[in-house]
Amino acid sequence: MAVQAMIKKLETVRRIAEKVTRIEISRRAALGFGYGWSGNGSPREIWLDQDGGWEDVAALAILLRSPDVKVMGVATTPGIADAGTAKLRVGMMLDALREKRDLMIEEIPVGADILATGPLTRVAGLIRAGRSPLKVTWMGGALRVLGNASGGAEWNAATDARALLQVLDSKAELTVCPLDLTNQFHAEPGVVRDEAKGVTAEIRKAYGEKERYWWDELAAAFVAAPGLFQKKRIKLRGDLRGRLKESASGRMVEVLTECDRAGFRGLLERSLRF
Repeated sequence: MAVQAMIKKLETVRRIAEKVTRIEISRRAALGFGYGWSGNGSPREIWLDQDGGWEDVAALAILLRSPDVKVMGVATTPGIADAGTAKLRVGMMLDALREKRDLMIEEIPVGADILATGPLTRVAGLIRAGRSPLKVTWMGGALRVLGNASGGAEWNAATDARALLQVLDSKAELTVCPLDLTNQFHAEPGVVRDEAKGVTAEIRKAYGEKERYWWDELAAAFVAAPGLFQKKRIKLRGDLRGRLKESASGRMVEVLTECDRAGFRGLLERSLRF
């Protein structure tokens, strides 16, 4: 009985410590401080694979403006936008932040830590070529909510369902930011200044769309400040329509389930106000 009481006490202390840490990270984000408490320790070297939506561009801003992330390169996988449009938009953000355009790359090396904010086409191609990434954080999929593509799947998943199956069948560590989480975060133009110009003006306009949510922004925020999030390890299976479901015979992945709202908003505002 004494051992059980001690275990219960330690679990309570752990939960309190986690809550205090999330509150502190939220406070630092809202005040525009750095994210030294994010859990990364040293800057995390990230390769971004994006498909050219304004949400992808905003995600890039989060990564570039975080002291806990080092962006190694930005690749383009056609999806929500064609390759030319995607590269144009990425170039706009790089110019606005005075970053070199040589961050835009064509190839991602073996063993990379990838944030994928579009279809998993490129990631699956790396796996097939024997150049598998070490880690993949992906904005995509829908578990218990209706997807935003035909057939009930999430758009990124449905666009290349075979690629999703190949990634699930790989040994790469996988973290999923699904619609189950992002549907709780409707986009608001107010995070961008009224007088915004150029790339931030385009993002502000996009955030005014009726069915716009903070999709890729949340996935990027997890990379930059994981302490803002809660997650679960769940076994998932996919099908050829891009639908995901829990299954005892599925692949174990990390799924983001909750995010501190004030902390995320503070991080996003800070990233888009320059």
